[in-house]
Amino acid sequence: TKAYDTIFTDKDAAALVDCAVKLAKTTTTDEKGPQPLAICCMVAQPDVLAVPTALRRMDGAKAVSVIFATHKAFTVLAYKADSIKHADRIKNKLWTEADMVLLQSSVPQFTPWDGGIMVMDKDDELLCSLAAAGRTSAGDRRMMAIAAHKMGYKTNFDEKGNPLA
Repeated sequence: TKAYDTIFTDKDAAALVDCAVKLAKTTTTDEKGPQPLAICCMVAQPDVLAVPTALRRMDGAKAVSVIFATHKAFTVLAYKADSIKHADRIKNKLWTEADMVLLQSSVPQFTPWDGGIMVMDKDDELLCSLAAAGRTSAGDRRMMAIAAHKMGYKTNFDEKGNPLA
């Protein structure tokens, strides 16, 4: 089956974001400690790419964090890869500045920062992207992975949000 054949509803997306919000209030994922986040979930369906299914800005989260979370979620679905993949390409100098200019001028929503993850079912079918902004990029990713695991979903990260070997 294709990812968009898997049933993942608006209600599921809202529950996942609500879980992330609840956890973000008390969970430390980086040196900043618990910080408010903007959190975006996009269902993996071709007809809704780039449209948030569930989106929350916690009290105190910056307005621009909403844009970053939405763009991270878009990037995950557009490339069917966790956004850390793109951040690592930059860090490891696999992409040049020219590569970045080309990508971002071609697809303005493309956001090569860590903090967006693929959320999958038990059969590794992509259900949605889940992304956050408001902490460090690694802290955003860890928070999203913790929430996805708490809700019983699979990710490419362990229960603490660190990449699987």
